[in-house]
This record gives sequence, C-alpha cells and structure tokens, in this order.
Amino acid sequence: MNNSPLQFTVPDMDCGGCVRSITEAIHKIDPAAKVEADLTTKLVKIGGAADATAYAGAIEGAGFDVEQPAG
Repeated sequence: MNNSPLQFTVPDMDCGGCVRSITEAIHKIDPAAKVEADLTTKLVKIGGAADATAYAGAIEGAGFDVEQPAG
C-alpha cells in the first residue's frame, strides 16, 4: 500500500452515483483500496497498491475525466 493516498481531481463528479461508480471502478483493479471522494472539491483520494496510471485509467473507464494526481 502507498504511504500516502494518491489524489485526483474529477471535474464531472457531482453526485453520490458518481462516487459509487468511481469507487466500484477502483475496486475492480484494487479490491483493498481505500477510496475517499469529496463532491465539493471534486477530489478523489485513493490509498492502495496500484499506481496512479492504473487508478486514472479505471476512473476514465467509468466515464469520468481525470486530471493528473493533485498531490
């Protein structure tokens, strides 16, 4: 597991259904990942074993635009 969570900005994430879709997509590639999403800031934090490219691809595969890790 990464020491600190990866952060992504997902500009078109605007509801609980979006959060659910993103969380499910992340869990398909990393079932043990911890996913936190903030609808106000559009920020998704992921703590897990996969790399940033894999997580970004999973979010994009769920139909969302992703800005590169915010931190």
